[in-house]
Amino acid sequence: MIGVVGIIIIFRLLPDEKKRLLKDINKLKEGVEKENLAIVLDYIDRDYLDRHYFDFKKLESTIEEFFNTADSIRIMMSGIRVWIDSTVENNFYAHCSLGLRVIAKYNNEKILVFGGVLQPASVKGYFRKEKNFYKIYSAEY
Repeated sequence: MIGVVGIIIIFRLLPDEKKRLLKDINKLKEGVEKENLAIVLDYIDRDYLDRHYFDFKKLESTIEEFFNTADSIRIMMSGIRVWIDSTVENNFYAHCSLGLRVIAKYNNEKILVFGGVLQPASVKGYFRKEKNFYKIYSAEY
């Protein structure tokens, strides 16, 4: 009986968790566009590691350098889809896939920083919920 109740509770929480994840992804996007390093780092897990061996420290320094050299950063996301993957001891794990294009100004010239001219780059992000929001702990790009 407890298992059935647990399943019902999880299925009722999933839509809210998906909305929460989308909200956090958008807050991360806004933090980048506002060049607010503190907000951006709030949404990156301290244990971040991706397939290119970028860890938290390397990602932090790359973002900081980007903010110091770029202006008018604009992020375009398309086709975003989110999944809540699992819950382990009340911790939610999730991932998303999306098309991503980043445009910024360098030396007063608008350039394409990430993504294709004709088509955005395909990106997957992997998230873990910490306290009340999701943090990205890995990505494929």
